[in-house]
Amino acid sequence: MSNIISYGIGLPSFRIEEDKLFPPGGKKGMMRSICFSDEDSITLAYDALSDCLKVMNGDLIKVNTQIDGILFASSTPLFQNRYHASYLADLLNLQQGILALDFINTSRSGTDALLLANELIDSGKYKNILVVASEVCFPEIGKEQSTPFGHGACALLLSNDKGIANITKAKSYSASFAEEFSYKLNALQYDPRFSRDEGFKTNLADALTRFATNPRNYQAIVLNAMYARMAGPLFTKAGFEETPFAKDTLTAKTGNTGAAHALLLLINEIEQGKKNILLADYTNGTNLFEVQINEAPEHLSLQQALAHYQLIDTYQNYLCLRKAGNFSAPEYTTRDMFSSEMMLQREKETLLYRGGFQCVKCETVYYLRSARCKHCKGDEFKTIQLQNTGTVYSFTHEHYFPSSFPPITMVIIDLDSGGRMTVQQTDTMYAEKNKIEIGARVKLVLRKMIENDLKPNYFWKAIAHDE
Repeated sequence: MSNIISYGIGLPSFRIEEDKLFPPGGKKGMMRSICFSDEDSITLAYDALSDCLKVMNGDLIKVNTQIDGILFASSTPLFQNRYHASYLADLLNLQQGILALDFINTSRSGTDALLLANELIDSGKYKNILVVASEVCFPEIGKEQSTPFGHGACALLLSNDKGIANITKAKSYSASFAEEFSYKLNALQYDPRFSRDEGFKTNLADALTRFATNPRNYQAIVLNAMYARMAGPLFTKAGFEETPFAKDTLTAKTGNTGAAHALLLLINEIEQGKKNILLADYTNGTNLFEVQINEAPEHLSLQQALAHYQLIDTYQNYLCLRKAGNFSAPEYTTRDMFSSEMMLQREKETLLYRGGFQCVKCETVYYLRSARCKHCKGDEFKTIQLQNTGTVYSFTHEHYFPSSFPPITMVIIDLDSGGRMTVQQTDTMYAEKNKIEIGARVKLVLRKMIENDLKPNYFWKAIAHDE
């Protein structure tokens, strides 16, 4: 039995209503979560993981000695021949050489990773494992209505210590028949009248019968499947009552977030106060989990993320976000931003992990290393962890730097822990709504440095921070 110690959510700030996304048939009030032009599955996963690790006081220097595994899941991987899990472990300053695995290719990969993490904790060989599922994909232009999609990430910290919930039982039931899949880049979909009976109904019915020994014991039943509307009779036949079925209120607010969706649905029920939850996740086979809640989470991360968003007001702005970097002018073509891997590796403790320097004599804090303290001329410094919140000292607009929504705003921030740094502002599609003034409160978020770069260059950017 493994325990869920904490969880974290990564949802982009922007949503678009379906009637704007496909006017002929979209439903008003139904939304899809959409990444800003400098976000991707890595930045969303990092947001979710950072939120999850707040339980460890948000101090990444302390965290890196306690996590011994990280599992990443997505049906739309960003890298090839590079592990997303290893890359995220490095961004989080976790220990080198820990278990880091990717689960990709299907929308069930999020619970696949959760299943393995549970088994590894149960085995006693691992103590703390991070599971994160992140999804960022865009359908073909003009096919938004027929393609379920939404951008988001969810992270869970599993441990052998007591947490907010226990995974008391977990099992996977394979299925040889797949209703739809890709083969040699061609999408294949079998006759639904035959395939859903042969695949979904047959597999789920068998899995429920074998897994649920006491079907009337659950307060909430969560089913994540494309064919969920057809599942009622299957649960009834297996001895389940109708009342515990959890209504999917999440899809109307975010769209279907792929590999992250089942985990987000589970978190939604935990935040609703349900005590005994059955989670079923079907895609070419079923993963089943029995989750018992020990205590209500102190911070409702999902509800807070769902409540704060900006609406994309036109389809044209949606296209600007999804085609970020495809500029018409020749000088705005995809480019390789100047960067030095050697320099980034050498200065990673400062640049990425925000390891600042404090004068031992007068306690003045610096973001970048200084030979001598400018205040007292002392030359002895100690390393401290700089915070990710602060106040705007000054700003300027940069019109040359390529951007989907020029100009770029460069912000000088006085961090709450001390230290001063200069970063870009992000989420600036609507300048008036995201206006930053001197004295405004801001928060640092990890984003792509340039929207159309040829290699991953992530750094801190600033967003308005309502405390």
